[in-house]
Amino acid sequence: MRIGLCGAQGTGKTTLSKALAKELGLPLIEEQARVAAKHLGITRPSRDIKNRPELGLAFEVLILILQLQYEDRYRQGFVSDRTVIDIAVYWSKWLAHTTPAAINRFIYELCKCRAKKYDMLLYVSPGIPLEDDEFRSTNPEYQTELDFWVRAMLKVCKPPVIFKVTGTLEERMNQILTLLKRSH
Repeated sequence: MRIGLCGAQGTGKTTLSKALAKELGLPLIEEQARVAAKHLGITRPSRDIKNRPELGLAFEVLILILQLQYEDRYRQGFVSDRTVIDIAVYWSKWLAHTTPAAINRFIYELCKCRAKKYDMLLYVSPGIPLEDDEFRSTNPEYQTELDFWVRAMLKVCKPPVIFKVTGTLEERMNQILTLLKRSH
């Protein structure tokens, strides 16, 4: 089972993906933005890449490469803290306006194609308080904007199975486990 979680930053995807991977006994693919940031010396992306487009490009490309590598490594199944859909959203937000159209189309088509390979895609909507982890933005308007773009990208990419999960961690887990039982 290849399960991807997508949604705006600060919606509880990391906590949920860890709990779900443990419950299902599947490998966890961490959020690759944090891995790429560490590799590139970025501590807070919204601040560190704002006026450095070359660093922003390197950051987003590395995130995409790492995500694809891990998804290919765990072909038998995984739970992923983020998806290619999230990557396409952040690409649109931070890079599309400075990147040639042909490259943008390539990124979007690649993400659209890869989105169809998830057995289940879980859209995690905002609903929990934003916490400052000194990495992501805590601006609720930014979260709302990204949530809008995630939902729009889901419509464009059309992954085969999308479910929206809401509520507490326990409620979200119960929703997912019920969905999994129904599908088997």
